[in-house]
Amino acid sequence: MKYSLIYTRLFFILVFLFSGVKAQTLTITNNTDSPIIVKNGKKEVTLNNRGKKEFTETDKISITIPNDLNQNINLFLEPTEKLNIAVEKGNKFVYTGDRAKLHEYLNEKLNIDTFGKINTYEQIGQKKNHGELEKVSELLLMDVLNKTGLPNIVVSSEDKISIRRLKNYIKYNWLYTIFPTLDRGETSFKKEVINYYFKKYIEKDIPKFSCTTTFHYNVIEILAKNKSLLPAELPTYPIVEHTDDDNLNKYLPQNCQKQYFQEKYNYLEHINGHNKEYYKKVLREKFNEE
Repeated sequence: MKYSLIYTRLFFILVFLFSGVKAQTLTITNNTDSPIIVKNGKKEVTLNNRGKKEFTETDKISITIPNDLNQNINLFLEPTEKLNIAVEKGNKFVYTGDRAKLHEYLNEKLNIDTFGKINTYEQIGQKKNHGELEKVSELLLMDVLNKTGLPNIVVSSEDKISIRRLKNYIKYNWLYTIFPTLDRGETSFKKEVINYYFKKYIEKDIPKFSCTTTFHYNVIEILAKNKSLLPAELPTYPIVEHTDDDNLNKYLPQNCQKQYFQEKYNYLEHINGHNKEYYKKVLREKFNEE
């Protein structure tokens, strides 16, 4: 009887504790007068006009307005935070709630700032002036950090999980716009610049590198192509599916190899290429991707 009472009390204590655990919440509201499709992982839901849907425990969704728009929404919320996004007419997204301004900048304006510098990087690359490239790119990074309220881009053990993800996302978005320029440069210039960014921003990430976005994939792919120019060895990984690019893919962690097949499939799907079903099959059978 005594132990029964103890277990009963323990049960109610656990119920109380877990009932108080909160999960981050994203609420999407459709005010477009037309249906929209919201994809969360492998699940899709259609929201009719004035429809509303809550999503929890997710870092990314996509919103599609058929025959009009496809918008990815990246989320950087803490477990107790709530963000609301209203999709309005004219493809306008209105953000309210926790970190609303941050998420509006990240999803609506960050790419304009970072990708808007590509032509400048190309021009500097033609002059082979690595000092100017470093200065211009890092001035942009400082501007992005100011706009997102981050003191720096270096991940600290004291950072909350959402801040670690945010810093990582911004860093590889930024590097993604610089590295394609370097890949086409003359060898000595390329070596100077790749070594600079690798030592300062990437090297510490290599042991646990993960392709959580296409930005990460394109950066690690360029590093793998230019591994002979790097000041350190890249680790190698088992090949999940053998292709003609094994010599490159062996330097990619498994989820980066998945991104390799995803990029190939996306391109072939776009042009209706004859071999797209092979890449779709690999993604489904080897990477459990529908």
